[in-house]
Amino acid sequence: MTEQRSNRVIEIDRANLDDYQQRVIARLQSGRGKVLTPYKIWIHSAGVADGMEVLGTHLNTASSFDEAELEIGILMTAVFWGSPFVINAHTRHSRKAGIDDAAIEQMLARAPASFADKRRQAVHDLVNDALAGGSIEDEAYRAYEGVLGRKGIAELIALVGYYTSVAIGMWMHEVLPAAQ
Repeated sequence: MTEQRSNRVIEIDRANLDDYQQRVIARLQSGRGKVLTPYKIWIHSAGVADGMEVLGTHLNTASSFDEAELEIGILMTAVFWGSPFVINAHTRHSRKAGIDDAAIEQMLARAPASFADKRRQAVHDLVNDALAGGSIEDEAYRAYEGVLGRKGIAELIALVGYYTSVAIGMWMHEVLPAAQ
């Protein structure tokens, strides 16, 4: 029998936050309109929440990637880490971003997905290589650099890292997808 676990996220009680935590929460609420669940996890270390907010906001609003390219990287990272909440949310976001259902289903099955757009394919392949670990051959690296540039490579590395933290935080805290 599998033990039923409950959501371990603690709702934020502003009366019990220190000044730094208060400032981070205020900035999150002013910028995003609410405090997203991962920040309820990270706020216990205000410096982590602060840094993650800067990184997450940059990746989602100021990176060199369009919405579909970001969603490819996010969904692949969520699937790699087996995070139901993030998988569910970013499957929906991927569809809204215009990624076709066949590619989404391939990513959900951890199978290679094919994209007609060379940037989307490069994002997919680089994220796949990054999550596989080990070494990337020089030829593959040069191909990624040729399509995405060094800036794109740096941003994808950060995206995988950021969403790895989101995915692990959500499954570690037993945050499950909302009923549809």
